[in-house]
Amino acid sequence: MNCSEYLADFLIKKGVTDVFGYAGGYIVPFMDALHRRDEIRVHVCYHEQGCSFAANGLARISGNIGVYFTTSGPGAVNALGGLADAWFDGIPLMGICGNIPTNEQKGYSGIRQNGFQEMDIVSVARPITKYAVTPNDASRFPEIVGRAYNIAMSGRKGGVLIDFPFNIQKAGIGGR
Repeated sequence: MNCSEYLADFLIKKGVTDVFGYAGGYIVPFMDALHRRDEIRVHVCYHEQGCSFAANGLARISGNIGVYFTTSGPGAVNALGGLADAWFDGIPLMGICGNIPTNEQKGYSGIRQNGFQEMDIVSVARPITKYAVTPNDASRFPEIVGRAYNIAMSGRKGGVLIDFPFNIQKAGIGGR
């Protein structure tokens, strides 16, 4: 089982029946995992902002966590409105943003970007989320996803962001 398949199964086990997203190259493995599951419906939106607000709205009426996905860079930034709204209104929301593989990320080298549409979306999202993280180790992915979910759903609820590198989406986690 890879990390994308794990995340799709995790969401289903938590009662998520609908996910909103906008396709892009760096989120394809997760999209594939979702499309192989009959228990979850994927709603494709015309704009990333629509994805985050649709998931936000569903969370408001269902009481369960809302989930959206986007691709890297501008796609992730476009969805921040719904994430900020979840922060202000105490709505459980999980944003899943694809990103370039970890070995292509610039880190703190001082250059603008190394990979296509690369950006540090975690730093941008931190002020408007309860938790924002980039998993860099597939073996820790289940722990990170569980933590993100629990944080979003506990206390004063709010949004979380998982910046999901392309290579981590495809990486195996030992069949869990």
